[in-house]
Amino acid sequence: MDRTPARRIPGQADPAEDRQSRLPQLPSRAPRQRGVGRGWSHMQGRIIRVSGLQCLVEVEQSHWQCKIRGRLKAGDRKTSSPVVAGDWVEIVPTAERTGIIEAVHTRSSKFSRGASGTRRFEQILFVNMEQLVVVVAASQPKPRRGFIDRAVVMAVKGNLQPVVCINKVDLVSREAVDTLTGPYEALGYPIYRTSALRGDGMDAFKAALLNRSTAVVGQSGVGKSTLLNAVEQGLGLKTKEIMKRHDRGRHTTTVVHLFKLQQGGYVADTPGVKELRLWGVKSAELAEYYPELDPLRGQCQFGDCSHLHEPGCAVRAAVAAGRISLVRYEGYRRIFESLSSDE
Repeated sequence: MDRTPARRIPGQADPAEDRQSRLPQLPSRAPRQRGVGRGWSHMQGRIIRVSGLQCLVEVEQSHWQCKIRGRLKAGDRKTSSPVVAGDWVEIVPTAERTGIIEAVHTRSSKFSRGASGTRRFEQILFVNMEQLVVVVAASQPKPRRGFIDRAVVMAVKGNLQPVVCINKVDLVSREAVDTLTGPYEALGYPIYRTSALRGDGMDAFKAALLNRSTAVVGQSGVGKSTLLNAVEQGLGLKTKEIMKRHDRGRHTTTVVHLFKLQQGGYVADTPGVKELRLWGVKSAELAEYYPELDPLRGQCQFGDCSHLHEPGCAVRAAVAAGRISLVRYEGYRRIFESLSSDE
């Protein structure tokens, strides 16, 4: 059986993989109010924040407190919530600036993970964003390449453009930052080197968010909230110091929150991610999300080569020859083994 997939490039996902839930769907278009005269029978808006069954929805220039219609909650039991930050929805007003969410627009993109714990289900963090900025600290806490690799895989899976941001660059040498960013820069992913406290690289980072819908993810303590406060002071996001004893941060953001930027565009601040378990990716499909492996497709001795131990593996030969980054390959191996153990 030929398992060779179609060629994939960084930031491009297979639309067929974005399986929308069994929720009532609307056309994916810019929201607008509908009704007759001065009273609106239905209104359309975008979900800014979800807290339990309560949703904050942006309608035009105002914010509405809305509840989720019961049939939506019952319609999809395979995800953590029927609606998430970034969803375009249709609401029916019940009082001034309050309403009921009746339907959800088709999603253009999503970022999800496998929920932690023993019960496995998809936890969708946000939807309908254009790009995903993966923030990693150059130090304090120690940078984790594995988190970057996993986040990039899920970004491509969800039809998001991956962007890598190395924050706190003032804490290490330029050579250390270059070593960290090198493998991703070689693949063509946008790279930003910032120091939110000192201002390094902030002009370029702000420009990358201009008139775009951007989500920012990272582990606790990497400086996501500080970074966004430096983009726009009016956001006023809470920040905390790193816990030096454990070399990790404390959660300051507890739910995903969408903010409209004055310069134009939206940004989603997300809680610190302790574990990013891949969802909807099988071990045999993992190579699809590593664009450096594309030129070697079909060159292994076995068509279903895992690139871990089989003889005649073109990928391992390329790693040995220095044509493929060793650290990227080691990350691939760890993720492959993790996926295999869950299958």
